[in-house]
Amino acid sequence: MSPVTALLAGTAAPPAPLPAARLSRPTVGFPTLPGGGGRAALAVECSSRPQKKGTKHHMKTRPKKTQPWDIKRRPTQYPPLPKLPPDWTLVAAGATVDVEGAPAAPAAVLEVAAPAAPAAAD
Repeated sequence: MSPVTALLAGTAAPPAPLPAARLSRPTVGFPTLPGGGGRAALAVECSSRPQKKGTKHHMKTRPKKTQPWDIKRRPTQYPPLPKLPPDWTLVAAGATVDVEGAPAAPAAVLEVAAPAAPAAAD
């Protein structure tokens, strides 16, 4: 951890106070610390060349239309697709369907009963 970061976090001791002779002279550039401490400069540490993250990078580097012919260009319009045949046909619960003239076979019915309440443990 750098000294500046430690000072901001409060884990480092402030610098020693200046002698009384030097305090009489006005300080230039940096304020004095509260409580009569010496001069201190607080600086923010950051990267010299920060990189864009995620969406911001993609928005900045995406291909842009700059030529008039490209700006006026629109997506291709295709005719609508024909309707697809249904894969499943819904039939009422009591109805039967004849397949190619064969006699209707009774449909198997699965009945689900409600689960019984668990017995209370004594």
